[in-house]
Amino acid sequence: MLVHFFREPCSLAVNYASNDNEHRYYMDYEYTIDEFGKLSAQFSIGYEAMGLWFNEEIESNQALMSDLLDRIDQLEQGQRSDLLIEGKEFQLRLNRDGVEVRALALGVEVYEELPESTNLYDQESYSECGLQDFKQAVLMWQEFVLTHKR
Repeated sequence: MLVHFFREPCSLAVNYASNDNEHRYYMDYEYTIDEFGKLSAQFSIGYEAMGLWFNEEIESNQALMSDLLDRIDQLEQGQRSDLLIEGKEFQLRLNRDGVEVRALALGVEVYEELPESTNLYDQESYSECGLQDFKQAVLMWQEFVLTHKR
């Protein structure tokens, strides 16, 4: 894991490499503070929904972060097999192997016939990653919020 701290504007950029049995992948994310003082998480292509989940669902809520980390620990210790958290905009599904973030809007069926060659853009609606990768992102977000929240 590479961590870079920058000054003006304040941000934290992380390149987190993970191995599974067949692939090596990188989940890059950056935590920043905008000109209005709002904390923001931005994740790389393929993981955009993760960043939106951090921004919309967890924001700077320390109690929620602590509760989530406790539940992740329960998953890791085998005290529970899975967890589903319904938020305002996103659903978070966790199990011992991984995490899925899914926009609640994806649960809405479209009954209109679309042309056969139509591809719907859903990169900001669905992301998945390993449980350890997600836990690391939450821990770093928690540290970022504690350090930079006014």
